[in-house]
Amino acid sequence: MLDSFIIVGLTMVIVNFAKTFGAFGTRRGKLLIPLLVFFVAAALNVVNALVFGGAVLPALKDGFILGASAGGIYSMGKKQMEKYKTA
Repeated sequence: MLDSFIIVGLTMVIVNFAKTFGAFGTRRGKLLIPLLVFFVAAALNVVNALVFGGAVLPALKDGFILGASAGGIYSMGKKQMEKYKTA
């Protein structure tokens, strides 16, 4: 199976691509981005398990953990970048 950092990297690429669509430019759309990260990471990890012969349920659980971690790290980094832009 692929390592977790590959799943997180692919998740960020897919979510950043999805953010280019108009629906995510709205105020409500921006609230959905962390949720999108959460579910994309889980889906990618399940596909990872299916392709490489792993168990699906533990992969789903690990994908949710990766998605929550990636969403938290992304949000934390974004807030720090906004903080330094205004300074």
